Order: sequence, then structure tokens, then C-alpha cells
Amino acid sequence: MDRGRASGNITGASLGKPPRILFVHGSDEMYGSDLILLTIVRGLTSEGWSVRVVLPTDIVYRGELSAELGTLGVPVDRVKLAVLRRKYFTIGGALRLTVNFLVSTLQLARIIRREKIDLVHTHTISVLSGAAAARLTRKPHVWHISEIITRPRLVAKWLTRMVPPFSTKIVAISGAVRDFVADGRESVRRRVTVIPNAIDPVPFGSGAQRARLRAELGLGDGIVVGMVGRVGLWKGQEVLVDAARIVVDSHPTVRFLLVGGVHDNQQQHFAALRSQIADRQLGNSMIISDFRRDIPDVLDAIDIFVQPSVQPEPFGMTVLEAMSARLPVIAASHGGPTEIVIDGVTGFLTPPRDARALAERINKLIESPALRREMGRQGRRRVEGEYSLPRFYAAYRNLYLDLGATNGSTA
Repeated sequence: MDRGRASGNITGASLGKPPRILFVHGSDEMYGSDLILLTIVRGLTSEGWSVRVVLPTDIVYRGELSAELGTLGVPVDRVKLAVLRRKYFTIGGALRLTVNFLVSTLQLARIIRREKIDLVHTHTISVLSGAAAARLTRKPHVWHISEIITRPRLVAKWLTRMVPPFSTKIVAISGAVRDFVADGRESVRRRVTVIPNAIDPVPFGSGAQRARLRAELGLGDGIVVGMVGRVGLWKGQEVLVDAARIVVDSHPTVRFLLVGGVHDNQQQHFAALRSQIADRQLGNSMIISDFRRDIPDVLDAIDIFVQPSVQPEPFGMTVLEAMSARLPVIAASHGGPTEIVIDGVTGFLTPPRDARALAERINKLIESPALRREMGRQGRRRVEGEYSLPRFYAAYRNLYLDLGATNGSTA
């Protein structure tokens, strides 16, 4: 998705009085969940809906989401939200989180009453205060879940037990996320509405920036295998490095591009990744780039896209972006990408952590330009048919209007 814009309309005003919505979100960047929130808000404001967004003050962020919201004229409130983060997984941290929870719940309740909010939308499971403030003010609450938490298991279990009783509606971004929230409970599974993320494919796949980006990044003229994602515990860059060693042995001119940057608290993984690249003697074959906003241009420079996550991806927005750019996608066979990628049609699914299987599929695509083109064509068609913005907006429009009517909205 174009990091700065998303097109499409929510045309629900004529069908009912649109509720005034307060979004509560736990970051201020321009990554996956931030982009989806921006997409929803952009569609709502384009039709004149009344929207406010609450963002946190408990951690330093780039400020990119708030800047984009400002261009839309969306009011942004800053609150020290109770956002579940690893730094709170100590006794002292738990006490600080509890204080933040109580204070931010009261602050959100004041905003809800002052702004005559009709509906609260909490964006991501880790944001805790929105649900409590909605309960306190007796407003409908949508809990939008975009994570699959595997560790710590006790935290994951607690969160999945907390979501249902504090939600009027539960939205999951994929079937995999729905199954995480349900945690084996069929009664909860039936309550979860799956609304897949969506994308405007128009900015992708023109190829216009291919030569420029390749020159800028030093990629040369050969095949480029790329992935987009911040370096960390679960994105799987280390698996790609091991696969790259196998690929380069038979195709020495292939280059690998890793784009995405790193969290400050994940610097040790970034250092370990660089050390692994050096150990595998891939210094001339692998290029690492920091976070970039021009992802459509970056994808122009790539021939094969990989998503080798070692833990289940909740969805896989970068997979949609790559398919929009008409690239074949190789993804690990768990989580959201298994619902997006059709194995053997739009790309390949490989076992998680299996560098040899990943290398075999990369080699197959390197050696078959016709297969790359056909998979890219099928991927673009799938995005346009199944992950379009009109379908996405219609789903949220109907959800909000139904809750607004139930609550007697007077917007």
C-alpha cells in the first residue's frame, strides 16, 4: 500500500446516521496496523464521518501516523495509554501498567463524553484502555485484533479471555487471527467477524522506478530476491540468509534485498543478522536497507518476493503489496499468508524455518521467467478481486452503521 495515501469511499451516510467514532491506537508510525487504521479513517472522513483518534505518549515514535491524520483534518488526542509491551513484564512494570490503565481509562471516558462519541474502536489487542472506557461510558466497543501472540503463553491466554466480554463486536484481520482469539472456543469463534485488510493496487507494478532503485541500492542487472519487514524475533530474515547461501552457490549473480529497519529494542537481532551474513560470506550478495516509505518503487526493483516468518503472520500486508506489484511470493506456510497465497498459483508456501525448501523454490523461480510472470499476473488478479478497498470499506461501513443504529446515534 502506498505509505501516504489510500483511495476509496465509505458511502454509508445515506443508509443511516453515521456514528461518531473514537479510534484508540497504540503506535504512531507507518507500519502495518498504522496503515490499516489510516485506510479506515481516510475512507470515513472522505464521506464526512466524525472521527477522532487517540495515540499514546508512553514511548517515542516517528510521528508519521499523526502527521497523516493531520493532513486529513482528523483530531488527535494524546493519552498515556495502557499498551501491553514487554517492558511491563516485571512486577514494577505491571504496577506502572496498572496505573496507566486506570488513569488513561478515565481520560478516555472524559473524551468520549466531551466529544459525544457514539462508538469506540480499539485498534490492536495490546491496547487495553479503550475497552474499559467504552464499558465505563456504556458505548459500543469494536475490538480490532491484528495480532497472533504466541509468547508468553499466559499473557496470550489472558488477552483472549479478556476480549469477548469487553467487545460488542470483535474483528479479526484473518482466519488465523480469529482462531487465535477463539483459542478453541467455538462460541467465541462464531462471534468474530473476519475483515481482511485491503489495498489499492494502482500504485504498484508500473516498473517505472526499476532502473533508478536498482542503481540507488547497488542491485545490478540480475535477479533480485527481496523481503520487507523490520528485523526482529519472528520475521525470519535469518532463514532467508541461510537460503541465500544455498541459492548463491548455484546462481552467484543473484542479489538479496532486505528492507525494513529495526526496533530500538531489537538491535541485538540486527547485529546477529549482520554477523550471520558475514559468516555465510554473503556481503556482496545481500543488501540491507532501512525503513522506506516508497515501497511501490522498491518492489519495482525486485523479481521474487519472500516472507519467511518463523512465527505465524497475523495477515501479511507486504504479501498483498508484492502481489499487487505482480511479483511471485514465497511465504512460510502458517498464519495469514496461507489465506492470501495460493500455493503453485500466485507463489509458493514453504515449511517455516526450512531454509533448504525456501532455497529450492527461489531457484525454481529464478530458472523460470515464464512462471514468475504467470504467478505475478495471478497474484495481481487475486488482490483486485479479493482484497479490494470497496469490499473493505463496505464491511466496516455496515459494521459501524449497525452499531450506531443499535446505540441510537444522533450524528
